[in-house]
Formats: sequence, structure tokens, C-alpha cells
Amino acid sequence: MPLRFRFLLALGALLLCSGCQMLESKPTTAVINTRDVITKCNAGMQAAEKVRAKFAARQDALKKQEEAIEKLKIDPALNDPKTGKQAELEKLARQYVADTQTLRKDVGEEEAATFKPIVDRINKVLAAYSKEHGLLSVQDKNGFAFIDPRIDITEDIIKLVDEAK
Repeated sequence: MPLRFRFLLALGALLLCSGCQMLESKPTTAVINTRDVITKCNAGMQAAEKVRAKFAARQDALKKQEEAIEKLKIDPALNDPKTGKQAELEKLARQYVADTQTLRKDVGEEEAATFKPIVDRINKVLAAYSKEHGLLSVQDKNGFAFIDPRIDITEDIIKLVDEAK
């Protein structure tokens, strides 16, 4: 019995010590808010403003179409088939939908082209940071219910991306 007791005591001490070592080791996984890095780094903010400016006139034109549609909807003559207001409303609505879809497609293509060099820079910075800090993986933090703030490297990466050229 004493041998068995000593074995269990040694096994417990071994497990306790290994648990202590695990708690003291540096994490090998980190998380990052990719969207924040892209939109909060200087290059990302400049790129977003460039895309917004490029399509501002088209956005304004859509807003005017939307206002014209709303104005027609409250026009009392809309219910009178002789005025042609219903057909005009339907035509404006179809044009608005088509213009909105085209704008979304064009903005998406422009964003993809404009942000690609920024994403490439972020990936290089992230790879260097991971290597320097011994990280085995970096995951996007969206989708997690809880993340220990100690493993969130978003702000570090934003600073490094701003410093990198």
C-alpha cells in the first residue's frame, strides 16, 4: 500500500507540475480582427476614402432616383390610369434596382483591386509578427463568443502595418 500511495502522490505531483508549465508558457495562437486592421490602418482608411470619392456622384444619383420614386408614390394622380404615373413609377423603380446592382458590383470590384496591396502588406506583417512571437496560428476573432484579450493582436498589427511601407 505505501508503494501505491507513493506512486499516486508522484503521479499527482507530476500532473500538477506539468499543469504549471502549461500555464506559464506563451500562447501559440492569437486572434485578430481582420476588418479592423484593414479599415483602421492608414492605408486602409485612405483606400476606403478613395473608393467612396470615386463613386460619390453615382451614390448621389441613386439618392435622387430614390427621392423621385418616393415623390411619385405619394402623388394623388398615381391611382389614375390615364396619367401614366403608375407606369412611370414602375420604370423608375426598375431603373433604380438596376443602377443599385451595377453600383454594388462596381464598388466591390474597385474595393478588391484597391485593397489587395493592403491585404498583401497585412499578410507579410502578420507572418513576420507570428514568426517573431512564436505563433503557430492566427485566427480571425469574429465568430468567437469569448477571447482572452491577451491573445488579441489587432492593435499591434495595425501599428506594424502603418509602420511598414
